[in-house]
Amino acid sequence: MSDPEAPPTEPAAAPPSPELLPDFGAAPGARPMHAPEPPSVSPADPVMGEVLARQRDKWLGMAIVGVTFLIGIAVSLWAKHASRPETSAPPGPPTTEGIVGWPAHVDVTATLPAARKVTRRNLLRGFTAEGVSSDGKVDLTEGPVRVRYAFQSPPGQGPQPDSEVGPLPQRPLCGKQDVRLRKEGLVADADQPSTPCPPKQPEPLPDPQCTLATIWQRALERGIRSDRLARIEYFRARGGPAWRFEQSETGAHFVLYGDCRTELKGAAASGHVP
Repeated sequence: MSDPEAPPTEPAAAPPSPELLPDFGAAPGARPMHAPEPPSVSPADPVMGEVLARQRDKWLGMAIVGVTFLIGIAVSLWAKHASRPETSAPPGPPTTEGIVGWPAHVDVTATLPAARKVTRRNLLRGFTAEGVSSDGKVDLTEGPVRVRYAFQSPPGQGPQPDSEVGPLPQRPLCGKQDVRLRKEGLVADADQPSTPCPPKQPEPLPDPQCTLATIWQRALERGIRSDRLARIEYFRARGGPAWRFEQSETGAHFVLYGDCRTELKGAAASGHVP
C-alpha cells in the first residue's frame, strides 16, 4: 500500500520590500509609493558656494580680530615697559680699575674717566680733593684723604623715582650721585633720584683743562708753603668753571678760572660743588 501523495510545499513568503510598503491611507487599488529621497546638493551649486564663501569669510574675520587683539596686548605691554622711567640701581663694590697712581700717588683729574664709569649720571658737577700734596697727588694709604666726584643728569633724564604708586612729580628732577675715592678704590654713594634740578640750570661743567699739580704750582708762585696739604675744588662759579685752593693750616686760599691762570674775585668766585 503506497503513501498518499504529500501536498506540495508552499514557498515562504518574502518580507515586503521597504520600497513597496502599502500605504494604508491610500485609496483601494492605488499603487504603493516610494519613500522620497533628499535632494542632492553639489558643491558647485552657486547658492552653496556663496554659503561656504560666507562661512570662510566669517572665520577669517574672526581670526584677524583675534590676532589683532593679541598684537594690541603685546604692544601695550611693550609700551608700558618702555615708558617706565629708568630707576636707580644699588651701588656696586669698590673698584680700583682706572685709578691712576693707586694707591699712594693718585692723580685725581686723570682718574675722572674711571669715576664716570661707576655712575649712570652723565653730567659732572665738580669734585673736591682733600689732602693734596705739593706734587698734586693724594696718598690713599694714610692721612685725611677724601676725594668726591659729584654727578647729576639733565632735567628728567637718568634714573627717576619709582612711579608705581602715584604720578610722576611735576617738578623736573636731575637726581644726584657722588663717587668717592677711598683706600678701597672708587665706590658710588646711593643714588638720589628725587634731587630737584637747580632753579637755573647751569651749563655743563667741562672736564678740567689742567691737573692739581698745576694748581699747586700757582700756589707755590704765591709763596704758599709746600710742606702742608691742601684742599682743591673744581666747580662752576658765577664766572664759569673754576678752581678753589685752600690750605687750612696757613689760611691761604684763592680761586682761579678754568684756564688755571686767571684769578676770580668777589661774586665771580662764588659757588661750590653740590
